[in-house]
Amino acid sequence: MKIFLLLLLLISFDLPSQEKYGTININTEPPGAFTYIDSEFVGKTPITNLKVKPGTYTLKLKNPEISSWLEQDFVQKIEVKENDTMNLHITFEKFIKINSNPFSATILLGDSTIGTTPAIFKMKDLLGKSLKLVKKGYNDAEIFVDGKADKIEVNLTPHNGTETELRTEPKNKLNIALPIAGVSLASGITSIYFKTKADKLYDEYLKTGNPEKLNTIKTYDKIAGITLVIFEVTAIFAIYILMKN
Repeated sequence: MKIFLLLLLLISFDLPSQEKYGTININTEPPGAFTYIDSEFVGKTPITNLKVKPGTYTLKLKNPEISSWLEQDFVQKIEVKENDTMNLHITFEKFIKINSNPFSATILLGDSTIGTTPAIFKMKDLLGKSLKLVKKGYNDAEIFVDGKADKIEVNLTPHNGTETELRTEPKNKLNIALPIAGVSLASGITSIYFKTKADKLYDEYLKTGNPEKLNTIKTYDKIAGITLVIFEVTAIFAIYILMKN
């Protein structure tokens, strides 16, 4: 009987050892990432000797230095095997956004074009390097990526005379379009005036039958028609000048 109880006791002590586990070690750069396995929080990195049952899991690490939408969390499927040790070292990618005002400036690294503003790059690819922003009509701008900021925005300055040209062009258009618009307005008013007089004379002609009034009506109608054509042509021309690039 004693031997039987002893055997039962030994079996009960041995049962837990039958359940197999795998081991996970996780390090991140930078450290301090909140770590989840299948949505269950298991700690902050670095994590050592984490015992997990064999199987496939979703590993998620929250970026500890996430400061903008450019940074991302780490998500990956992992397979844990019994009696196996998995060592993971994860470096969170940092990104940098480069933009200019105005945009569509060419980004040069040395003599190579690497993009057009606005553009996003991996920080490690540009860290410690000088870039040049080039845009027609504007002075070149040089920037240095020191890794301290995840966004660089540059205000480009126009070449001498470019800004003056941009300012004077609309004024020149107005100087041309305004006199034409004046002619258009005057011809439109003249057309209405003679058309109104012709209509009144026609009413009188219907009452009196005086043939002299009919000749005058024809003259007024002719003047009204000519000035109406002038109005339409000059109005279209003035609009064309204002809309022309």
